[in-house]
Amino acid sequence: MTRTAIITGATSGIGRATALRLACAGFHIIATGRSHERGAETVRQIKAAGGSAEFHSFDVTAEGDWAAFADTVTKAHRSVDALINSAGSFFSKPLPDTTLEEFRDLWTADVESVVLGTKYGMRMMRDTRSAGSIVNISSLAGLIGLDDCSAYCAAKAAVTHFSRVAALEGAQMDPKVRVNSLNPGVIYTEMITGAYGDSDEVKAFVMDGNALQRVGTAEDIASAATFLASPAARMVTGTAMLVDGGRGAD
Repeated sequence: MTRTAIITGATSGIGRATALRLACAGFHIIATGRSHERGAETVRQIKAAGGSAEFHSFDVTAEGDWAAFADTVTKAHRSVDALINSAGSFFSKPLPDTTLEEFRDLWTADVESVVLGTKYGMRMMRDTRSAGSIVNISSLAGLIGLDDCSAYCAAKAAVTHFSRVAALEGAQMDPKVRVNSLNPGVIYTEMITGAYGDSDEVKAFVMDGNALQRVGTAEDIASAATFLASPAARMVTGTAMLVDGGRGAD
């Protein structure tokens, strides 16, 4: 039976790379995002690589959208084997200049979307009797402090700790559902280039403090997400997996 994986934020960056990697691993991909055009491009790339995929557009911060999406998925698919909560946002600004509205907007995009995704992911896995895996994309910033990133660090710390608690609940389900956070370091994606630009200087910034002295890519994170989603990680739950080139080792 074909395994099914849902990836939020699959229209770019880590989300799209993870969708492609999971498709190559044999999953049917249910990609989600807001842009129909970018979603269609993700599906095109997956099919060009020999995989199968479909795209659904909805707001991952809206519970009604999640409920409708979950109903559609459980009616159309026999299993939900993996859910990667990759959708999110980022900004960098000193705390004295950060407005409460900006903080709340980031919290909604980065935390509430993950809470809803995990909640409805568990429901879909329960309703399809799937021993699934939920992977919540957090950040190294959820484990250490970064200058001018108070809102982002707070949000990603919430995702990391929430995932641990969700793992305890998932372990009580029948079949059991695994939940982990995946904590990338500074990865060269559109989120970074959108905030800082696309240049050699930004690439140097991405490598700064990185013990391996290499530029982390979306594909690096996709490989880790694929491991956590697979049966090879059947004993892994409640963990925060760092993929940061050693940036946080000191």
